[in-house]
Amino acid sequence: MFETYLGTDAGVVRLTTSGVEPLGLDDQRISAVYALRDARGDTVILAGSYGNGLFRSSDGGRTWAAVDGGMTAPAARTITPDSTRPGALLCGTEPGRIFRSLDDGSTWEELAGIRDLAGYEEWFLPYSPRAGAVRNIYSPPGESQRLLASVEVGGLIESRDGGVTWAYVDVGPDHDIHHIGGHPSDPRILYASLGYAALKSQPRGDGAPQYGGIARSRDGGATWTKVETDYTRATIVPPARPDLLLAGPAPHVGRMGRIVVSVDEGDTWEPAGTGIETPMEDMVELFLAAPDDTVWAICSGGRLLRAEPADPGAWHWRSALPADFKAKVEAACFLAG
Repeated sequence: MFETYLGTDAGVVRLTTSGVEPLGLDDQRISAVYALRDARGDTVILAGSYGNGLFRSSDGGRTWAAVDGGMTAPAARTITPDSTRPGALLCGTEPGRIFRSLDDGSTWEELAGIRDLAGYEEWFLPYSPRAGAVRNIYSPPGESQRLLASVEVGGLIESRDGGVTWAYVDVGPDHDIHHIGGHPSDPRILYASLGYAALKSQPRGDGAPQYGGIARSRDGGATWTKVETDYTRATIVPPARPDLLLAGPAPHVGRMGRIVVSVDEGDTWEPAGTGIETPMEDMVELFLAAPDDTVWAICSGGRLLRAEPADPGAWHWRSALPADFKAKVEAACFLAG
């Protein structure tokens, strides 16, 4: 059993067996959401807005308060457990920063070493005046002090000392990193989802490298191979099917997407989009693995899809939302038990 919380363009909702339960903040666009149980067993929900900071509920969404302590970035893009410190949380933001909380999201401290990276001042976003965005944070299995973070548009960055110091990971010419993930049991296998944008100091136009797609590393990030060239925001190795790789590329930004699957770590692909139109009206923004082993897909148009893990070619997607639900989904999280 698990609960599902959604961040939407009209607040936070909880999915129930009979539909959705609004939990407030309906005047906020919620771009990141995370739920946990505190030491007393109460449900704490963190809701990161896109522009108005972070909100926190300690009573399962009945009441909310703005989080002021240490959270200085206005837009949250991801909230996730911190694998380097048991019980801690990390929040990636726009502009491109990462914050850590040691008290269930009540207060936060910036991992300031990110700002020491050369070229930090060049980070940007094509759709926002803010300087870059940390879209997700990933720790390879068994590497307890290593953090990898995708920065749009800034590059793939890593820390090997629990977030104190940071360095760039060279993913060829690509610095428009939308997502970093990997194999659930093999830290050597990594996948970076790549966009078409380039830093202003990079070559563009005739003779410029081909940006975008999916890059794969089989040596923990030392070297990379491009296994897809279409614009991509999401890949996942489903924990229940670690022999497969799912991806959601699209030839155009935000539209005409597809869902594909690979049995050979991206060397070849086949369709995995039964149940939805291909090409899609939008594209996959993020894949999530649920506690029941299903895979969920948040789409750029606000749809939320889910599918049971299956053999290649047998993935069947359906909406996880009631037919009359009008809000656009931007984030989702699961709370087990």
